[in-house]
Amino acid sequence: MPPKRKALTESSSNKDAATKPRNAKAAKTSAKSDASKKSASKASEKATLKTSPAKDNTPAAEKSSNKSKAQAVKYSNANTLTKKPEWTNLQWPNIGDFLDDKDQDMPKEGQLIDEFCYRVSDLGIPVTEGGMNQCEKLDKEYGKRDQDRHYMHIYSDWNGWGMCELLENYLKDFNKEIFKKTASPYQKWAYVEGLAVFLFGAQMELVYFINNEDGDRTREIAHMYGAMALQEHDLFKPDSEVNNIGIISILLLHFVECEAVDLDCDWAPEVVRLCDEAGIKLDDVVRKQVKVTKKDIEKWRDKDKKKQTKSKYSGKEDGGNGYRHFAEKKDWKLEDDLEYDCKMWYRWDWKLEYDAFQKGGGHPGGTHYDIGKMSKAQKRPHTLGTKAYSRRIGIESDGYES
Repeated sequence: MPPKRKALTESSSNKDAATKPRNAKAAKTSAKSDASKKSASKASEKATLKTSPAKDNTPAAEKSSNKSKAQAVKYSNANTLTKKPEWTNLQWPNIGDFLDDKDQDMPKEGQLIDEFCYRVSDLGIPVTEGGMNQCEKLDKEYGKRDQDRHYMHIYSDWNGWGMCELLENYLKDFNKEIFKKTASPYQKWAYVEGLAVFLFGAQMELVYFINNEDGDRTREIAHMYGAMALQEHDLFKPDSEVNNIGIISILLLHFVECEAVDLDCDWAPEVVRLCDEAGIKLDDVVRKQVKVTKKDIEKWRDKDKKKQTKSKYSGKEDGGNGYRHFAEKKDWKLEDDLEYDCKMWYRWDWKLEYDAFQKGGGHPGGTHYDIGKMSKAQKRPHTLGTKAYSRRIGIESDGYES
């Protein structure tokens, strides 16, 4: 397992930190203890964002079309909001790059780690247990498809197509979850968290994914990632119970800016807009651990401003607001939001987006690239160091297997 991924996934137990002495006591902290509960409560209060009164998180042009605040839990029963998420600390995968920095915001010797599960620090970020579980699930599923971990070479794009397959399965699971009445918005947000932190900690996984030869398939998956982040969990609001929306949004933007530059991920301005309208100040969440700057955020903010004031799609009565034009458009179709086959992100709908994604036929998901499903006979010609592998590639070898 690559070291970077190991640091990411094992941090769920709060065992990892800069040094063992610093965290020896912190690692023993029990979430069930009274002291922990008091510490967590205080930390939660400190981490709460100071924002304006609650408001709708859609563009101003669309607010008139909303029926009621009840749509904040469009597909969930209101009582699902009573079960609050549990929090843990996810260590930065690149924590080692900054250990020599002065004034590190890290647990002091003997300090309980609990408060760091509720706020962003140099130790890591707060992630719900549901989000952590999703991240670990993604890592486990990738491991099943990673020919490097199995000491095999089947063909060059195996890992990349395996990444596509597991992400298609992930989107399929989210699609099932989002329409469940008994699934809370927090459970739906966990899918966004899980994928955001998994991709942020990824190294070769992303290299294989982005550079596999099926560019259209990869691009469409990245498009659905944006739709998932912006969709019906509807937690972008000032009084949200979820206190990591800012940093998770920064990780989403990191993926767009640093990893998916060739995948036409034009949904970044929408993430910034939703945060701005909810009073979530992304500029205050920018971290040295993430390669997203305040200048980048302002760039996306300017793009959104043009969509609201200078859109070529708005009519005279819209005042240059493209959002208003598309929000009021009757019989709106997915094709209406396309320009030269690229989505403009004036309007979106998960159900329609996912249906089109599936009907295209190029996103089957499944377990085809799960190496564990292969028999020993199927594995042998692709296992490095075996005579069967040498015969397959046309060379003689002292391989230890026949």
